[in-house]
Amino acid sequence: MKKVKKVLASAVVATLVASAFTPAASATEVNPTVSAAAKAAYYDMGFDHPFTDVGTRYEEAVSFLYNVEIINGKTATTFGTHQNLTRGDAAVILANALGLDTENAPDAGFKDLNSRVRGSVNALAELGIIAGKNADTFGTSDPLSRGAMAKFLALGFELEEYAEQTPFTDVGGVFAPYIEALFGAGITSGKTETSYGTHANITRGDFANLLYRTIMFVIDNEYLPYAESVSSKSSTSFSITLTEAAPQEYSARDLWDLFYVDIELEDGSSVYVNPTSVTLSADRTVLTVEHTTFNLAGKAGTIWVDGEVSVDFNYKN
Repeated sequence: MKKVKKVLASAVVATLVASAFTPAASATEVNPTVSAAAKAAYYDMGFDHPFTDVGTRYEEAVSFLYNVEIINGKTATTFGTHQNLTRGDAAVILANALGLDTENAPDAGFKDLNSRVRGSVNALAELGIIAGKNADTFGTSDPLSRGAMAKFLALGFELEEYAEQTPFTDVGGVFAPYIEALFGAGITSGKTETSYGTHANITRGDFANLLYRTIMFVIDNEYLPYAESVSSKSSTSFSITLTEAAPQEYSARDLWDLFYVDIELEDGSSVYVNPTSVTLSADRTVLTVEHTTFNLAGKAGTIWVDGEVSVDFNYKN
């Protein structure tokens, strides 16, 4: 799930850049962490949504999520802010936010999935983020409880390590560690000072607010390496130059896990890279990847890193 964090950061940065907010774009191209000032400027630029039922309490979250194509409304002009969020709709929104492959996920076995939610539910179930009411039923049309929402977000965005004891008297059972994770991360403060509302249903507006806070927390608190360039060294090796030196606590393999690398051959096919070894230069700016199990000898194509940085290669001769 580490790649999810890069997808989220890239979405924010791309939106800022596309909106011609030059100061924030320049800063975030080098360091993808989006500052409070940049976020504030994002909204000052007049991004909007077509929904007539979104009040000021939800405006910021709905505007952001709509513009980065994570959410849609109930209709073309209504978001359904105060309506209960169904489990099926929550799955679709979360799968969008996490950038999951909803086309190829294996069938989770639930019999109550319609075509609109099936791919999202299957993708989330494959990762262990969601579970059904029982082995055959997901509860697509049932309202999502605030406790289940906490589980969705805590597991989806890997927030368990931030768990702290809460002041809520209604937190217990299977949802307790996930509510504690959201509380510890500062994403939720509960319905009141002493009540979280574990078994209450969550509205679409409140879910939008909590999802938005979660996304911003992830972006602001996670290191994400970015590639400045990629070089093909041989038919079994290439290197990725980082935009800045990686922190000491990240190993070469940790860094590799945060990149998405695709080798596109000239016939249009793609090859997934499974390195035999990954090493980091002494100055922690160059990642060298050996892939001896897949030799590019006799082949030509392009090595892509995160779909943005690339280098052509030709080892036909």
